[in-house]
Amino acid sequence: MLTRLFPFLDPTHVTPDLGRRLRALADDCDRLEHGRPVPPVLLQKAPLITDWVPALTPQGVQLIGRVTGHPLLGDCAAATTPLWVADPDGAWARSLSRFYRLGPPLDRDDIRSVLTRMTASRGAGSDGSDDEA
Repeated sequence: MLTRLFPFLDPTHVTPDLGRRLRALADDCDRLEHGRPVPPVLLQKAPLITDWVPALTPQGVQLIGRVTGHPLLGDCAAATTPLWVADPDGAWARSLSRFYRLGPPLDRDDIRSVLTRMTASRGAGSDGSDDEA
């Protein structure tokens, strides 16, 4: 029943690297819990996400924005894996997969513009997909 509502919970979606990613996340959470900062060299290597917006998805809170220097995706528009912790000063966020350096978020006026276009296209009989993504 739960997998019908949330297909990502299906065990067939467990990837071979999930255990490694969870262990790395737990190690980073332990480090933060004990008051140790994120190593600067780790943040220097972390991808930068700019023009981002937070999104509440069935998987959790994710950031959607422009990513630069991602080890797998390179430079592109992307969504992070679900977030677990974020710097109160707004310098970084830790997702399931990795740390991200946080650049400027998407401007509020830009967000309104995107939402207005999405609403207008849905009202015009569109399937709701965004051809500009």
